[in-house]
Amino acid sequence: MNLRRVLILLGILGLIVLIFSTFGNPATIVSTFARGSWYVVPLVIVTQLASYYYNARYYQQFFAIFGHTTGFRRLYEASLAINFAGQAIPSGGVASTTYLAQAVKEYGVPPSQATLAQIGRYIFTFASYFVVLALGFLTLLFSNDLNKVSVRVMMLIIVLTLAAGFMLLMVFSERSRLEALVRPVINLINAFGRRCLRRRRAIVSAARLDRFLTEFYRGYHEIIENKRNWPALFWWSLGGNLAEVATVYVVFIGFGHWVNPGIVIVAYTLAIAASVGGFLINGLGVYEAGMIGAFAALGVPFALAFDVVLVYRILNFVLFLPPGLHYYRKHLKEAG
Repeated sequence: MNLRRVLILLGILGLIVLIFSTFGNPATIVSTFARGSWYVVPLVIVTQLASYYYNARYYQQFFAIFGHTTGFRRLYEASLAINFAGQAIPSGGVASTTYLAQAVKEYGVPPSQATLAQIGRYIFTFASYFVVLALGFLTLLFSNDLNKVSVRVMMLIIVLTLAAGFMLLMVFSERSRLEALVRPVINLINAFGRRCLRRRRAIVSAARLDRFLTEFYRGYHEIIENKRNWPALFWWSLGGNLAEVATVYVVFIGFGHWVNPGIVIVAYTLAIAASVGGFLINGLGVYEAGMIGAFAALGVPFALAFDVVLVYRILNFVLFLPPGLHYYRKHLKEAG
């Protein structure tokens, strides 16, 4: 079984797991949607389409740094598929990165640059979210709602996030560090190929890994040297973050509540922190529980928090995972 078939099979299995874990109680879902307004659906569609737009523009801008002219429509479809891979295949981002490398191969983008694009997206999203978080903190401060959130918890999140970012920077800034981290993973992949896929040759050979790392760090140094492109990458990432927060906010509007935007921003941050900590079961309740708990801690009634998060996640699954799966399979099959 080749890599393309493995990725497609993992994607389909992941979607099945998500369906059963999400739609376990259809009666609760129906009653929850009945309490909201119909216009929540088009509002979520608009904000999420905006999010994918910003993501596609980020990839287009990133690949342009290396002289690759990539089609916007292809990258928009890829953004939908990356969202699907990230939710349906809990792999810490490996599945979505592998998919992206296949999706942009026709434009002459090597796997190392596709990997660098994904890592860069995480970095710029991480950096731009501090702007969003600062905005949320200010709205809470000036609306006298700051007493609803522990300043200590906020500072802890910021410190932990900075520490995680610093550790990633330390790992990726030196080839020897990254190589020491990657080699055990490659050994596991090759062992899986020998035992489960009956492959005689290694899935990732030493020569292939060396070539990948060489291309990766050549691209890494080129990104570092081209600082003039950083603002555009930052702003596209910021737009994606704002669109994601706006998606949660419009669901509150659909239930007739115009809550403080700062509450939504802080709760969204806490939910992301919770899902990162439990990425191995991503999509199976960690993210949702983290967001509901955060809203409740910030003064939102538990029943309302539950309804908002349930509708937000269901709409994301129903509206965007099926097209994501379609483009995921389509691009992998085209890549051969």
